Amino acid sequence: MKTAVSAVLARRVPGSQLLESWQWTFGQIGKGIWLALNAPKALVPRPAHVAAERVVDFDFASIEGAEADVHAAWRRLHEGPDLFWTPRKGGHWVVTRAALIESILLDPATFSNEETVLPRGSKPLRLLPLEANPPEHQHYRGLVAGWFTPKAVSKMRPGVQALTIELIEKMLPNGGCEFVSECAKRLPIAIFLKLVNLPAEDREKLLHWTETAVRSKSALQILGAFLRTNNYIEGWIRRRRAEPGDDLFSAIVNGRIQGRPLTHAEIQGMLTVILFGGLDTVAAMLAFMTKFLAENPGHRQQLIDHPELIPNAIDELMRRYGIVNLSRIVARDCILDGVRLKQGDMIHIPNGLFGVDERHISDPLKVDFTVPFNPNHHASFGMGIHRCVGALLARMELAVFLEEWLKRIPDFSIAPGERPRTASGQVNGVVYLPLVWKQEKICARE
Repeated sequence: MKTAVSAVLARRVPGSQLLESWQWTFGQIGKGIWLALNAPKALVPRPAHVAAERVVDFDFASIEGAEADVHAAWRRLHEGPDLFWTPRKGGHWVVTRAALIESILLDPATFSNEETVLPRGSKPLRLLPLEANPPEHQHYRGLVAGWFTPKAVSKMRPGVQALTIELIEKMLPNGGCEFVSECAKRLPIAIFLKLVNLPAEDREKLLHWTETAVRSKSALQILGAFLRTNNYIEGWIRRRRAEPGDDLFSAIVNGRIQGRPLTHAEIQGMLTVILFGGLDTVAAMLAFMTKFLAENPGHRQQLIDHPELIPNAIDELMRRYGIVNLSRIVARDCILDGVRLKQGDMIHIPNGLFGVDERHISDPLKVDFTVPFNPNHHASFGMGIHRCVGALLARMELAVFLEEWLKRIPDFSIAPGERPRTASGQVNGVVYLPLVWKQEKICARE
């Protein structure tokens, strides 16, 4: 079978493209070996320009207390400096306050997106358009933006609704579930695989690689996940070149920017971002929202009685339970919070701290679904030119889930004697969420 597929690809894909593909693949393996041999040590020396009082031994992938409550663990940083330097992950700055987070995200000329993952150099490729700055950023973003317009997302809604209902209906008779593995991870990937026309049977390995890439504590494991993902994508690049389809992967593989086709590295970078962004972030938000509603029956009943509040509830919960923790590289010497940063410094930005900063929002730990939507209250989708291009799709997926879940399972809670578990990383997440529900109280299906 593989021989037959290879023969078809060889006939339909130009020899120069196949050669480029193999060269890129072997080049990635070489990069991976080099990165593995040169991985940063656990602790690096304090640079001369970093004041001793600004040093805090902090590892964002292993925060004390994160297993019990990852957001409370992050918020303890508010007890220390607004900006500090840690010797972990190759040595980098960490910003903790909303005003500083906003100033960084809205200034790509000073805080460049060229490096967004820590430790620096832990991935073998450039993530696009995430790691592109103006003016090239707009060209990469423009290639995929049409797939996430209000009209395009509206067309996807019936399919998303059908997948959501099917998944929930299968779980109904069980009277409970481990929500993360049985729902939060399965729903977004089912939607994503249809969007990019990839086989449903590839779900488990894609989930594993994504989880490792965004939440592993090991630089080598992160690197390995990227390499496995790139190798998987490589096969689909060849197929989409041979037989283009009406899907997002095909649009990128065969797309053009400024009149030229994308290079192989550009295609890989864009597909990797689409893959990771489509899987883990929505899954994480689904789990945090469901955990909150399981633990807060009053808020849950409010949405059952007033489903029109669901859009507000989504934004309020994204504010309260932010998930993405990315980084920037300082592009030029500057002063931030009275501290001198040097060109080449890395700075970590926990977006989740933006929405729980009492200097920015009064009573930030209170969750109020009646608060009108305010885009300035959270940075869950980023800010400025790098705001998540798939934000509308993510919101729609979350809204459909809440609508359909609450119709069918209005009364649910954490399983007796169990405790949810959370984790930090490039993306905060729930790793274990055991739920139970009373079947006799399940609402009639519509």
